[in-house]
Amino acid sequence: MNIQLGSGKVHAASETPGFLPLPKCGGNKPAERYRKTAADVNCKACFKVVLAELDREIAAYEDTTPGNPEVVTPDAPESATVSHVSNTNRGETEMAETTATKLDVTEDAGKAALEQIDANIERARSLAEADNAEALEELGAETEGIISALVGKGSIKAKKEKRAEWAAAAIVPEKAVKKVTEGKIAPKTWDQYAGTEELMAIGAEKLAEGVRLHLKASTVAAEVASATFDAWTRMENKAGDPDLLGAGDAAKKFSGEMLRLAGEGFERTYDNEQSLKRLARSAQDQRSDVRAAWLRSLDTDTKEGAERRAIVAKQLEGKPEDVPASEWIAKAYNTSTIGQTEKRRLEYQAKQKAAELEAGSAGSDSEGGEGEGTGEGSDTSTDNSTPDERITKFAKKLLKDMETAKPEDFEVASEDTKKAAREQFTQAIEALKKMVQATL
Repeated sequence: MNIQLGSGKVHAASETPGFLPLPKCGGNKPAERYRKTAADVNCKACFKVVLAELDREIAAYEDTTPGNPEVVTPDAPESATVSHVSNTNRGETEMAETTATKLDVTEDAGKAALEQIDANIERARSLAEADNAEALEELGAETEGIISALVGKGSIKAKKEKRAEWAAAAIVPEKAVKKVTEGKIAPKTWDQYAGTEELMAIGAEKLAEGVRLHLKASTVAAEVASATFDAWTRMENKAGDPDLLGAGDAAKKFSGEMLRLAGEGFERTYDNEQSLKRLARSAQDQRSDVRAAWLRSLDTDTKEGAERRAIVAKQLEGKPEDVPASEWIAKAYNTSTIGQTEKRRLEYQAKQKAAELEAGSAGSDSEGGEGEGTGEGSDTSTDNSTPDERITKFAKKLLKDMETAKPEDFEVASEDTKKAAREQFTQAIEALKKMVQATL
């Protein structure tokens, strides 16, 4: 049985009765966080442990055949079928069969075999560095066949040593975070940043839950967007700054992996797949709102605000005292402190307010009657301002009134109020269109 943490490395499991399985390499996470998987082992540390265990078992078995050091397997004929372990760069542990002739290490044939093993080990190092898995696997089968055929005095020790040397030489170097290639440091992957695996699990589970339970998209999307943006703030972009825009490779692959992982949490049907896509799009729309709220929190005198300012401390260097941190960082990232959803709400409110004002103006004109200019609400007879002044005054008042409107009021208002507002706003939009047309 193999185990895995999220979408990370696949480990060989070390099982102890009464306890949850842990990786053979030891691992660094609680046992309950690992899940069983049918995937092949790709943890090199676990693979080395497996090889060492096999060596001990072989040595223990051979030690139980005193008096006949040439015995390879029980009742083995002169030409015996010997099992061997094939080491590949994927970390797989396989059993294959090869036919080998006994090679006494005290005789010329055995000594020549040891030299051939050493040559194969040296070649394995080159193949491993070149990441040539196929050639390495073939060479491993050949080398193990020779090692397994060794017999005679000192053969047990020789086998153990040669297998250990092979295991060390044949492991393909992992593409570590600080592996230098062409004078540059390879960038981190998304799962190498602290806390991102947990955020991945949260977001994926929320998406899967939304599909399974047919939850409201806006509710699920807000939580997924929050988890995703939180992960982005922990990652770095190409400039080495917090990836608030999610433009880096790690951030993009994080989002893609979240969708893949979420897909494992529900039955794969057409309807469910479409539901997942809708939830993902909704979450994408809300990420700009989450980012905007995060930026605005930089101006708050709270623990959360202080922690977030620490994340962008480098970018805040040189900020003038009279410039809010939110605006400074938003400008640095060429983004806004107002999210896309919020912008659409404000635009909508502006149109509705304009329609309302236009409707009110039209009502006042009709109530005054022809030739009447002195009634309440109509002071045109004493208004000596120019058209330019009146238009400027009207535009400023319109924008000022719209700024006082609160988006949350419209969300919680009764249906009757919403309906009445929609009708008034529709009238205002038509009036505004006429005004705009008149300026063309």
